[in-house]
Amino acid sequence: MPYEKDGSIFHNGTGFCLGGKSANQKQLHFLKTVLSENDYRYFAYGGAIRGGKSYVVLFILHQLCLKYPKSKWCIVRSDMPVLKSTTIPSFNKLVQTDLYGKWNLSSHTFTYKNGSQLVFKSENIQQDPDLNSFLGLEVNGFFLEQAEELSSKMWQKALERTGSWYVDPMPKALILTTFNPTQNWVKEMFFEPHKNGTLESPYYFESALPKDNPFVTKDQWSAWGMMHDRYKLQFIEGDWSDFNDTNGLWAFAFDRKKHIATPKSDNNQMLYLSFDFNKNPICCSVIQWDGTTIKVIETIKLANSDIYAMCMYIKTKYKGFMYMVTGDASGKSTSAMVQDNLNYYKIIVKELGLTFAQVKVPSINPKLEDNQVLVNSLLSNYPVEIHETDAKALIYDLQNVKMLPDGTIKKVDRTDPTQQADALDTFRYFCNTFMSWFLKYSQ
Repeated sequence: MPYEKDGSIFHNGTGFCLGGKSANQKQLHFLKTVLSENDYRYFAYGGAIRGGKSYVVLFILHQLCLKYPKSKWCIVRSDMPVLKSTTIPSFNKLVQTDLYGKWNLSSHTFTYKNGSQLVFKSENIQQDPDLNSFLGLEVNGFFLEQAEELSSKMWQKALERTGSWYVDPMPKALILTTFNPTQNWVKEMFFEPHKNGTLESPYYFESALPKDNPFVTKDQWSAWGMMHDRYKLQFIEGDWSDFNDTNGLWAFAFDRKKHIATPKSDNNQMLYLSFDFNKNPICCSVIQWDGTTIKVIETIKLANSDIYAMCMYIKTKYKGFMYMVTGDASGKSTSAMVQDNLNYYKIIVKELGLTFAQVKVPSINPKLEDNQVLVNSLLSNYPVEIHETDAKALIYDLQNVKMLPDGTIKKVDRTDPTQQADALDTFRYFCNTFMSWFLKYSQ
């Protein structure tokens, strides 16, 4: 049966669809609640990954833009790269954009034919701690996507700017949020009152779990089975418990009995070099991966040295190997610590006799909280061998580096060895670049 328009929702005779895809019942209930006449203004939809959270909220914003000509809505994520890689592609998949309006790619704004606009902005809290980029922004409402990655200051800014754009007819001022279980302000604001039965208007919370989403595939469920048990509870089952160990270790899945070994290098296998660049010390982990086991052959830390000395050490000790390079994304920028306006990776290519095809470095460093899921899941469910003496710097970090409640690393005082985390950084950069497939369905 062809799709028929039923108000703001598509009906196919047997169920409801969002942009041509069947909506699960929780999505439908949330959508109807937001679009109905009621006293709710601050909506939260979340509680686990792959619950269809972003999709339904983007569809709601699409409907609001159609219903209220010239209205304006702001969609916020933590940074622009994640907007470009996730949110904007989701919107383009959901909406036939050339039918409804056009993009301004420089301002990341989609303008509908009726004058309504969706403005995609990054919080960018580290570079803009006072959120000055939002000053003067006039909108009818916000979508704070993955709000656990945003600051409580962003919530306050959304409260300040919501409803400041006047159109006729005027939509109700809305703040829509999605998030996964966390230990920050979203838990205090939405989940705990919801759990205790004290959440009252204008606040509204609806849980969304992958078991509610019929489009979760068998491959996704299989991949989630490789996660550490802690993350299965948190991200799949929607458990909001504080899982931080009493000792607060970032790499809590590291086990000396399981991971300490004496792996030997094999010059028939690729040698992965993962760099972390600091004035003192410069650090590199030497890793081999044969497709079945990660072997950390050595973690090199050279005090009071530079990238040239590090390259000399590597090409002398590991002569004749085929190299593949990854590491700190900041090394692609020019630095006063290298000469002639070069960057670290250009020097590595020259000194080790590589081609740039042998350098695999992301545009930005992976988020620590996301990397923590990957690293601990690998340590829990994938063979990892770390050399007892030659990689003792990495072992030290795995045993000592502490995490903050948001999953980031405690890095305040570089004079404290437990807060340097240089060796740990090299290992997680390798995992991010070459092992992210291990949890490819977990985000």
